[in-house]
Amino acid sequence: MLWRFGAVAALLAASFADFWYGLFKSPGLYPWTGWAAFACIVLPALAWLRPNRALAAVAATASLTFTLVNPLDKEFGLAEALALTGVLAVTTNRARSWWDAPLVALVAVALVTQPWEYPPGSTALTLMMGLLVVATGVLALVGYLRLLGTAREKQVEAVRAEQKAEFARDLHDFVGHHITGMVVLAQGAGRIVERNPAQARDALERIEAAGGEAMTAMRRMVGMLRDDAPVAPVAGIVDIEPLIAAEPRATLEVHGDTATLPPEVASSVHRVVMESLTNVRKHAREATAVDVQIQTTSDWVTVKISNDGRPARQGSGFGLVGLTERVQALGGRLRAGPGIDGGWVVDAALPTGKATA
Repeated sequence: MLWRFGAVAALLAASFADFWYGLFKSPGLYPWTGWAAFACIVLPALAWLRPNRALAAVAATASLTFTLVNPLDKEFGLAEALALTGVLAVTTNRARSWWDAPLVALVAVALVTQPWEYPPGSTALTLMMGLLVVATGVLALVGYLRLLGTAREKQVEAVRAEQKAEFARDLHDFVGHHITGMVVLAQGAGRIVERNPAQARDALERIEAAGGEAMTAMRRMVGMLRDDAPVAPVAGIVDIEPLIAAEPRATLEVHGDTATLPPEVASSVHRVVMESLTNVRKHAREATAVDVQIQTTSDWVTVKISNDGRPARQGSGFGLVGLTERVQALGGRLRAGPGIDGGWVVDAALPTGKATA
């Protein structure tokens, strides 16, 4: 990841500065001081770049021990302080319970006591106060980012739960519609079976087809619920036209036969268009044109919504989360981002006859 390259570059720069000022040249009473200082950089660096609780504990313990056991020979180094700051941030971010608090405290103490000397001088105390501010800032910032992440996860889960509830209601209506039709056909077939067997046979075939269609769609829909995919109300391609009419900048092009699309696929196309137009109204008010294109083939239906507004991130992303998971649950793909010629483009492709359950 990019942050790893930045961290390595910063550590190398700080290590070079430490070497330039003689940190690794074994000053003082013991010849191993320079090597120990080097080890106190390498261990935290590994614990930072390859997060591991045990390695973080070893690195912090080694640094703190070297500081307290040999305060006269150890010199304050930027690289070690930077590496321990990274360890503190990573350890705090990965903490999952209060059992991780002692490890976080150990790393913080190891960082703050870096400049410690005996007897303590004014420079050492000043540096320690500065590192205390750094440690406090890291803890506060990481804690705040974790709270933001937790809040976003809760919002996403709320969106999923709300849409799943709506979908469950629409699933009931959809299946009920098919069953009602089957009952009516069955009643009619029962009345004409003796007078017109051919017509009765045709009614039975229609009952069989309606039952098979209902069962296929229901399996796919229930599969979407089982996979925790956030979904939305059932609507058809014909319901897209009122959405276009409500947006003066929008134009609609439909190519191919959309009448035979499975209900869950047609509903997903409707949801993609509706969410995209909503984002245009909210986040691309300067756009002058919105093009909506729907193309169907025997196997796929593709949807493309593009506008000529600024190519910036559109919204908080919760709508795109729902769309992406909904489309993927049907075996399709969705992409949203800046267009090649500018503006913002939403592309979706869904299978028409091979959707996954």
